[in-house]
Amino acid sequence: MSGLIQLLQNTLIRIVAFLSVTLKSIGNLFKNISNFLANVFGFSESESQYYLENDDSKGIKRSEPKPMLTTEEKTSFEPSANKRRSNNKQMDYYRKMAQEIQKG
Repeated sequence: MSGLIQLLQNTLIRIVAFLSVTLKSIGNLFKNISNFLANVFGFSESESQYYLENDDSKGIKRSEPKPMLTTEEKTSFEPSANKRRSNNKQMDYYRKMAQEIQKG
């Protein structure tokens, strides 16, 4: 009976792998078509054909942002208050098992 279950599992794995490859290739096809149409109609972001002139050529002066003033600076390091150990009981189980194997 376990051979039949294994055969079904392997078959399902192969079907899922085939579908993932097929759907990925179909998705790439649609993506390529949409990218082509975007380039044709001028909606692509990578090959933008519109450029803005520099501010210098327009006679616009750019104002520099003022640096922010800080009033208090912390120099001491404060460790976090939470020093509890995580509740990972499964890891504790494996650690105990490893200690018993090393002893015995």
